[in-house]
Amino acid sequence: MLSVYGITLDHTINYGSCFQTYALHKAITGMELSSGERCSYQLIPIRTFKEVARKTYLSPIMALFRSRFASFEDKHLTFADLHSVEELPSLNKKADAFVCGSDVIWNPDFSRNQLAYYLDFAKKYKFSYAASFGKAEIDEEAISAVRKSISELNEISVREKTGADVIRRFFDRTATVVADPVLLLTRDEWESIIPDAKKKKGYIFVYITHLNQTMKEFITKLKKATGLKVIYSAYGPKQALSQGMLLVQKPQKWLQLLHDADYVVTNSFHATVFSVLFQRKFFTVTKNDKDKGINVRMNDFLTSIGLGDRIFSVIPEQLNLSEIVYDDISRKLETMREQSLEFLRENLEKAYLQKTEQ
Repeated sequence: MLSVYGITLDHTINYGSCFQTYALHKAITGMELSSGERCSYQLIPIRTFKEVARKTYLSPIMALFRSRFASFEDKHLTFADLHSVEELPSLNKKADAFVCGSDVIWNPDFSRNQLAYYLDFAKKYKFSYAASFGKAEIDEEAISAVRKSISELNEISVREKTGADVIRRFFDRTATVVADPVLLLTRDEWESIIPDAKKKKGYIFVYITHLNQTMKEFITKLKKATGLKVIYSAYGPKQALSQGMLLVQKPQKWLQLLHDADYVVTNSFHATVFSVLFQRKFFTVTKNDKDKGINVRMNDFLTSIGLGDRIFSVIPEQLNLSEIVYDDISRKLETMREQSLEFLRENLEKAYLQKTEQ
């Protein structure tokens, strides 16, 4: 058994983070190496040491929102038994390989002062899978802080082309662009965890990470054009309360609502990805230029599969309500999945080889 430990943005109240963590966990544990060996996978609960303890358990509202995700994690994820950052090096006695990713773990806002997201403590084979900076430009202070840790990774993969450009420009290394972990699983695999439910009357599903005027106007225009009711979802208490919601959906319920929607409107990367996977009619609406800031990841993804016209930073005069033809897009997703799983397999094979040579 190849013992793999992974680090990402765990214990969140964010659907995308929750599902990408689950997907990579499932992809690795479901993989059989050429030797016939299987892989075990445990998550390193880095966020519990600071953010969850400080922000979640000390806040009744955050604790309530976290409870919506806890049952999903308990059922589908396995966490390493750690209680402090100081214990991280002890994992070298247990692990055969370490992987960091996915999600925006390399965004300097999160990782500038937490080099564990770059596996700085790991002494075994270590690589990144679909790590993301979440932006196209990194300041010099952040570059200097992580240069050594990035140089020590055996292999690097990132989620966006812009991330590969950052690695090349600032760290003089080559990074492979791979699919977000959510895309490592097939549509059937995702549908297998969606609870059964009677199809609601037609509706527009809106998932908003940050509410803005452009989004409000877009929703109003789509509702008027279709005559459909709107079902809202949000990330976090602040966003939920701003939309009049006292609580957020559990992960499986959120996935079901998106899956069954007639239209999806979102400014979330992962809601965009799921809209494509489930072949929904969707609109990704950004606050600013679609190729700037946090919008980079959505623009890169949609452009790569020929759906660049589904992301909007201004409201069009006429909304395109027609069906999206997904045949060619599905083939592109399958190619991305195969290539990304191959990258994952190759690195786990290298880790196994290193293990047997020791």
